[in-house]
Amino acid sequence: MNWEPQGMYSKFLLKQPTILFGENALMGLKTYACTRVSVIYGSSLDDEYKRKVSNALSSFEISFVKKTWHGEPTLKSLHSTIKEIEEFQPDLIIAIGGGSVIDGAKMVRTYYEFPFFDVRETSFSMLNWKTTFVAIPTTIGSGAEISSASVMYSESQKTKEFVISHQFIPEIIVLEVSLIENAPKRVLLTSMVDALSHAIEGYMSTIDNLLVDSYAEKAIQIIAEYHHVITSGTEKEFINKLQLASLFAGLVQNHCIVGATHALAHQMSSYGLSHAGAIALFLPAVIRKNIDSPNPKARFDQLAKHSGFTKGADLLNFVESFIAGIDLTKEKDTLKKNRQRIISDNAFFEQALSDKGGQGNPVPMNKEFLLEIFKEASS
Repeated sequence: MNWEPQGMYSKFLLKQPTILFGENALMGLKTYACTRVSVIYGSSLDDEYKRKVSNALSSFEISFVKKTWHGEPTLKSLHSTIKEIEEFQPDLIIAIGGGSVIDGAKMVRTYYEFPFFDVRETSFSMLNWKTTFVAIPTTIGSGAEISSASVMYSESQKTKEFVISHQFIPEIIVLEVSLIENAPKRVLLTSMVDALSHAIEGYMSTIDNLLVDSYAEKAIQIIAEYHHVITSGTEKEFINKLQLASLFAGLVQNHCIVGATHALAHQMSSYGLSHAGAIALFLPAVIRKNIDSPNPKARFDQLAKHSGFTKGADLLNFVESFIAGIDLTKEKDTLKKNRQRIISDNAFFEQALSDKGGQGNPVPMNKEFLLEIFKEASS
């Protein structure tokens, strides 16, 4: 029997960070010793929260560094931020933002500590850090804060690529409600669809992990029960539960490789679609296609029952109605506008088939399989 490392380490949980959540979770950082802190952030960090971060740290100096990349980072776009970090020499790095900010900060930290790191080298396994890395997500769904991957954009290939090391997982994750409660509702809702896709595709993945299954079931249960607080604007105390659900779903994705939804969605970034928006377009069609097969259908039914639904059809109805409540006009128009071009583009589907983020689909994928899903989603 051949030795399969994935089969070996999928039986237990990988490196797990300290998770700070609840009211004033940020103040938990007060107990961590640090002298110089760099805070890498996106566009949504106001002066009031910067003061809150400063008050939560026991450091001598704090540097706030606005990210220099847009969307998925490229090595070129990371350069200026890396230079700032190298000059400041922090011993603790905080990333505050969505998946793009956190993924970029992972690589900034890597190049700060290992200047000769090569993203094309896949044989590395151990990165021994001198710094401590803290992730504070500002969306509910990307899962970047608990992921072993850093998603980069290849300008030459016009597609997303993954740099993977289990050492990329932050040492500390802070789930701060105050960063979420006033975020645009559409952003939060689409990112929650991404979390649902992580839980559903991870659960149905070809990689089976009974312990991780419980995280998927709980994530879906929480989202189904509390998703309304985003649109209602009330009961904001439940937002922290949604943040935990997103983290649980991200943990599932990190252990059980996801499937066709992500394989297709990753290719849409070159058409200007956000990751979460593209996921929302494809997820229902992928579920329906997968559960045409008996074993995936039984697995989906089991997931539904363990997540608080009566049967698989009820879970699928929830996913569809949840997505239907989000304004995806722009995404749908882009998909329809480029429909014929993509259908005739063999490279689009070849890249989807080879996408590292979509290899766990429960039904073997080929071009015809993905083409049928794409046609349904774009009709």
